[in-house]
Amino acid sequence: MALSVLEDYVKDLLKENIIQNYTAQKETAREFYFEKYRQRGKLSFFKFKKELWKYWYVNSYTSQTIKFNEQWINYFAVQLGENSLNKEPFNEQTYINDQNCSLCNVIFNNPDEYKSHLEWMDHQIRLSYVKNKSIFKNNNEIKAVLICNEEEYTEQKLQVPVKTDMQTTLRIQNVTNKKIEILKIIQINTLQKHVSLQKEFVKGIPLEPSATVDITIRAYFEHSESLVYPILLLTRRKRKSFHLITIEVESVSEFSFLKSNSKNYVSPIPDAYSIYSNMKDNIVPGQKLEEFKSHYTEKLPLKHFKIPDKLEEIFKKLLTRNPEFGMRAPTHYKKFSRELDFTPGIDETNYFISLEKLLHIEENQFRIDIRNYDTTSTLEKVKGKSLYKLEVPGLAEARPSILRNDKIYLKENKTDSYKYEGRVHQIFETSVHLGLNKTFDEIFINNKKFHIEFGFNRRSIRVEKQALFLAHTHGIIPYLFPKELRIEMLPEKDLVFSDRTLNEEQKVAVKNIVKCRNTPFIIFGPPGTGKTITVVESVYQIWKKYPKSRILICAPSNAATNEVAVRLRKIIPKSEIFRLIGITYANSKTELQEIKDIVNLGKDNAFYEPAMEELLKYRILLTTVVTSARLVNGGVPSNHFSHIFIDESGYATETQTLIPIAGISSTSENKGMVSAQLVLAGDPKQLGPLVHSGFAEYCGYGKSMLERLIYNEVYSKNESNSFDNRCVTKLIRNYRSHESIIKPSSKLFYNNELIAAGNPFTDLFIGSDILINKKFPVIFHNVEGEDKRDETSPSFYNVQEIEQTAEYISKLFSNKVKGMAITEDHIGVIAPYRKQVEKLKQACARKKWSNLLIGSVEQFQGKEKLIIIISTVRSKNTSKFEDIDKMCNLGFLTNPKRFNVALTRAKALLIVIGNATVLKTDSNWSHFIQYCSENKSTTGKPFN
Repeated sequence: MALSVLEDYVKDLLKENIIQNYTAQKETAREFYFEKYRQRGKLSFFKFKKELWKYWYVNSYTSQTIKFNEQWINYFAVQLGENSLNKEPFNEQTYINDQNCSLCNVIFNNPDEYKSHLEWMDHQIRLSYVKNKSIFKNNNEIKAVLICNEEEYTEQKLQVPVKTDMQTTLRIQNVTNKKIEILKIIQINTLQKHVSLQKEFVKGIPLEPSATVDITIRAYFEHSESLVYPILLLTRRKRKSFHLITIEVESVSEFSFLKSNSKNYVSPIPDAYSIYSNMKDNIVPGQKLEEFKSHYTEKLPLKHFKIPDKLEEIFKKLLTRNPEFGMRAPTHYKKFSRELDFTPGIDETNYFISLEKLLHIEENQFRIDIRNYDTTSTLEKVKGKSLYKLEVPGLAEARPSILRNDKIYLKENKTDSYKYEGRVHQIFETSVHLGLNKTFDEIFINNKKFHIEFGFNRRSIRVEKQALFLAHTHGIIPYLFPKELRIEMLPEKDLVFSDRTLNEEQKVAVKNIVKCRNTPFIIFGPPGTGKTITVVESVYQIWKKYPKSRILICAPSNAATNEVAVRLRKIIPKSEIFRLIGITYANSKTELQEIKDIVNLGKDNAFYEPAMEELLKYRILLTTVVTSARLVNGGVPSNHFSHIFIDESGYATETQTLIPIAGISSTSENKGMVSAQLVLAGDPKQLGPLVHSGFAEYCGYGKSMLERLIYNEVYSKNESNSFDNRCVTKLIRNYRSHESIIKPSSKLFYNNELIAAGNPFTDLFIGSDILINKKFPVIFHNVEGEDKRDETSPSFYNVQEIEQTAEYISKLFSNKVKGMAITEDHIGVIAPYRKQVEKLKQACARKKWSNLLIGSVEQFQGKEKLIIIISTVRSKNTSKFEDIDKMCNLGFLTNPKRFNVALTRAKALLIVIGNATVLKTDSNWSHFIQYCSENKSTTGKPFN
């Protein structure tokens, strides 16, 4: 018995609401099996039940009921995008009151009309359909086909080109040997105006055996849309009965090629055996990358910091019993906490023990996630090289994420106990070049399939564990939990600012950072307030005023580190500043172009590892938080750096933030002492750390050190509702955006404190024809599209929103704004899902727009554009009447930090495209849509 049959059966029971409170009536489940699944199951229902029990989908039976496994049902419910088990009680007032009926699209003039309407058959039928459409079972007396261009289509799917008036025929046939009378035809969704019936039944229409009657259907769509059009036929033979006809209607456009015809993606269930069984395989080492010059000596070897055997066994047992441990399953987190004897939350008393366990949990999740990409594939020899080409279809959307020097393993058979290690030498759009051991040639044959296992690089998790271990052994954890201000303020120096545009808050921050000692200083920088400028000016003043100062500057990403380096390079001699990169970033020559003279790339652009002695010659050193571990293991003197700056620190986990601190500015000899002044810059209200384990995130691993400290009493606002500027400065002047653009974020996240201080260029679109309200450069465009997932990817996309995005871009390009032509460099497009980003890029390539910046919210962190278009993607087709009052699982969209970042990237024009009905289920999106409505700046399909 194929597991897919069992899973599909259980899912369909959920969809049809046959399973309630994890229980189904046995007779109903049996009838459903024989009606829908007998051909696929090929077993009696008794044997089919045994298969369900055998594979843990069912816990027990009685003579009347079937009790399903709670974990499996919860998991399937999440997959289906709704929690079928916790449905809200049906509320009839959602659809009808004494003023109007939205089901029938009727307005009542008096109470009598209202009472009469309640008794009207059509209304009662529509109400019954919304409550539970499964009661309208087809009676097998009627056959319905669509006729388009003289072709018959039994699937009842209708495609309509946009902006085209189309007519088609719905042919109804009597397939019994007795006469049938069609008494009535009822259009369920009267609000749907795109599709309409052209034939009304005034009197019953008799149909002899095999006779037919034709109904004309008209359809017209201005824009791309996807909907379901349900029709009910009331028929009579011996008795009255209903026949439900459901027509799927889709309007097609030039972007319909983006839609996949594959099945929807089904999330894999973690399998403990496949995850842990291959960890003891014998490995044939691969071909290393070409040697690079290295003058670096590791004086403090980086330990392996493996997951302890005892905890490894607990993970294995937990995953075997509860596959949800490897998935995002919030309803199970309390149970996992009990099983792991773990109390969520991080404080000074449990800091080391809790974070150590959370790091092990996160590493375990890496291993679980990477197994999802196991596959079988052929390889191809690379001409002229001793390398092999491997196709990786999901590479473009980082499924999986691969870097140079990563390892990919190959087996002849999945069950083999040995495997060949392939080192990643080069990365392309959909493939990689692997260096394998020469002995691999002996088994390689063209078109031979190999079992492929992707590895993950443990270095980043190892250096996090090392930093935590050093923080613990060096006794600096109390320093990270200040209980009172113990600030030593150095004598104030007269400062001549290199950047004369600094505002008062920025100047105060710089002055206090220059003077401050002993307590971590925080620069709280909301979007567009000049946080990085403040960091750069602070570094410059320390460098200038204190000749003996040595400054380490880090950020979680290479891009953020480069941004600071580019700005500093303009005001500080190259002999004083160095940007240290790792081998995995060595091929990113374009990103390093502006600072290539201060990077560890030789004259021939070849990567090299500098000696520690060379690095220590520079007064300013920049690197990522992870690469800064090279300093620890290279034996940097603990008192070498006088200042440590961590920019974008809200994007780093607690343990990632420790890497440039523990072992660099602390020692076991001077326990409890941090010799450097620490400065954290960032915004706890913007994107937080990327955490793979949902359970680890729930337990506190997803909170950055910056966010934790900002809520510490020492850093909190005082009685006068202001911060103590000796240890924290909040920047409040937004230089990026028009006032209307920043207002929602200011209200929702920053206590209405943000002040619009942008230049007049932010008013560029005021008065433009593209605006709905000529004084308001924010637009919400309601699109009731369809979110889809391909079989090979869990990521969502929405073609209707892509079409609308392209329409806005075309309009922007074709019209000058106050005499200025809009170019591709002016526009950024944000989507929360990688697949939507990929499809948007394909659509824009078709239109020959190759320079548009299109990316996820994460890719836009720290960036800005004149115009931002956001495609929110997620949608439930509200033309399916039964879905109107159901909550959609919005996934990424419910993250307030992503919402905040997305809405604050635009300078002069913000356009949001999405499904209002779905978005309004989230409080932040609901506020934004209401904000646009109040300013009369919504368009697209009308909504309440």
